[in-house]
Amino acid sequence: MAAAAAAAANKSLWTKVSISIVSALIGICLGAQFNMLGSLLHINFEGRGDSYLDGGIPDYIAEQREKLLVDTTKASNDKPPSYLKWQDAAPPETPSNWTFIKPQYCNMCDTCHQKWRQTALTSMKNTTEKIIVHYHLQHNAGTNFFALAHAFTPCATRACWQIHKHCLISYNEQVEAENIRSNYYKHGVQYVSYENMLPPRFPLPFVSESAREGLFFTTIMRDPMKRLITWLRHLQKYPGMMATTKKDVGAPPDFFWSEMEGNRGVYKRENLNVRWLSGTLDDVTPDHVNIAKCRLQLFDLVIVDTTYDAAVKEVICPLNNWQGLDEHGRCNGTQTPHHTAKKPDPLNETDSHFVGAWIERLRPSFELYDYARILSYLQLKDRGVKDIPELYEVPSYIETLSRFTNIKLDTPKESLVSLKNIDRFHPPKEFCDNLKNVWVSNADEVPYVNGIGTIGKGRIFTSHG
Repeated sequence: MAAAAAAAANKSLWTKVSISIVSALIGICLGAQFNMLGSLLHINFEGRGDSYLDGGIPDYIAEQREKLLVDTTKASNDKPPSYLKWQDAAPPETPSNWTFIKPQYCNMCDTCHQKWRQTALTSMKNTTEKIIVHYHLQHNAGTNFFALAHAFTPCATRACWQIHKHCLISYNEQVEAENIRSNYYKHGVQYVSYENMLPPRFPLPFVSESAREGLFFTTIMRDPMKRLITWLRHLQKYPGMMATTKKDVGAPPDFFWSEMEGNRGVYKRENLNVRWLSGTLDDVTPDHVNIAKCRLQLFDLVIVDTTYDAAVKEVICPLNNWQGLDEHGRCNGTQTPHHTAKKPDPLNETDSHFVGAWIERLRPSFELYDYARILSYLQLKDRGVKDIPELYEVPSYIETLSRFTNIKLDTPKESLVSLKNIDRFHPPKEFCDNLKNVWVSNADEVPYVNGIGTIGKGRIFTSHG
């Protein structure tokens, strides 16, 4: 099929910078650990020079891609392409008394309560009020965003719980959407935050206009390295978590090496943003990056760290006419200066070459982040926001590599993160259309999801390709 061929041909725009520089330095620095790093990064250092998702695809992934093409070309009209075939876990056994339980964070301020009751007596068609449906990628500023919403909504879920029927009740987007709207009408839940790895077949954001009625979909994506550093701070309480000398490299507790021990937890893998949006615990491939990009296109507002203040002030606050102060003063027309205490650097004294290997390993996330930056800029511009930070055109991977390792690399004009190059960042249209067709046609089945507040325990879905 043309879609699969396009997906296979699409190289997902890792800028064509040779990893040989990084790998050589790693070899000098880490000596005997060189081959171990090679396998961990999923790169055949000897056979290929480029990044594995920009023309330097390792042999075993290349073989998988060939199989995908073969499967797809043989597919009949009633069989989906291989990249749409997933091993979904069976629906979980729902509790006999499965019913809505009020979230812990219900504000019910007088003004919020009055607005909610008035809306609940009409319908979403006859009100300007919107229910904010947020996809909270872990350690991507979702907690700060929740704090804002909590101050101005009658009820908010910091993380919606499937077991309490806040969300994730059905693969069918109409059923899932009606549950969200019902929880607002009946209980005032005006902010719903999903904080789980999404099964690939689960429709979020919703696709059809009828399912999206009255809902406003948002997500936030941070610079992948900043997100990683935040995560590492959380791990500092465990001894040996970060390698600071050659001798320490490869210590069993080290997060970087955890994958070698078969650690594939939902919250513990690298490239979390790509994995959560595409639903994979396996090796990340171009298809997974494209699935994540297709989802990003469906959000009403993608927010990145550089556009957060403009998005909150010019879009989120006016959306439901939020006025006044939250603890950061964000909805009163002015911005309160950010006062952040100096935080410990978990990378302190870590060899720069080792950090360079880590940055290379995050290249799928950098690719997705650069696309999110473009989408965020365009969406804010389309909404008439004027005070938008200009796009920083250097690819985030190259900028991060330079900042942490002092490796200076030139960026070809065609690889700059700019509106002129947006077509090179977009996923294939037919690829996304095929995904949308799946997302709008799901049967009414309860998804088996693993994570915070879910019914399922211990089982993880995987994806092909």
